[in-house]
Amino acid sequence: MMISTGNNFGAGHIEFKELVSENMVILNGRFSFDYTSEEYVNAKVLEIYVPELPMKRSLETAVFMLFDNEFGRMGTIVKSWIKNKTTICLEKYAVNDRFGNREFWFTCAYLPMGQRNTFEVEGQVDLILENMPWSQREEYACAVDREKWAYICFVVEGFYKSEANVPYTIDLTNFPADIVANVPYVVQTTNKSGWGSHIVDCTISDGKFNNPGNSEQLLKDASSSFVKAFIVK
Repeated sequence: MMISTGNNFGAGHIEFKELVSENMVILNGRFSFDYTSEEYVNAKVLEIYVPELPMKRSLETAVFMLFDNEFGRMGTIVKSWIKNKTTICLEKYAVNDRFGNREFWFTCAYLPMGQRNTFEVEGQVDLILENMPWSQREEYACAVDREKWAYICFVVEGFYKSEANVPYTIDLTNFPADIVANVPYVVQTTNKSGWGSHIVDCTISDGKFNNPGNSEQLLKDASSSFVKAFIVK
């Protein structure tokens, strides 16, 4: 585990499951923070201090920021980057003060700034979604399986016959069964029921995607949904 040595926005203890190399840094972890604290209010860019990394600077990646409002658990993405060998930065993104319980969720990869190499995808998996519930259908699916990490991305559409608050699983055919992870399930909306997108805390295990159930409001709003995550083994 990578344990933060501090931060500039009053977030308290932060730790990540990590994969660290000169060519890639993957972080998995989540933590809450007080957006009303003096440290957070005064910070222009949010900084997390960590033990020394082999990467000097990175390109921007995306981290999920979650919050609660009257429509349930929702969120958006914020920019994140490695500023130097001991500092990971997060964009400070303004959210309506009436939305509470803020949380950052890292399922992201950082790549070094200034890369000029040619990249080839190794470990690509022919991911297929099977035994999908109700009217849902696969629009896109891909995955990568490497020795120390994995990547999964899929897009699902079709919610008009879905049942509210009913758990379900989707078989991830050809995805490694030994990978266990929590992943954010992001449901894009068709109306203005709230700021951001609905986000559901789901799991992957035994080659299956497990959803604890979608709320009535989520299904009312839903147009399409996706999972996109880098996973440290």
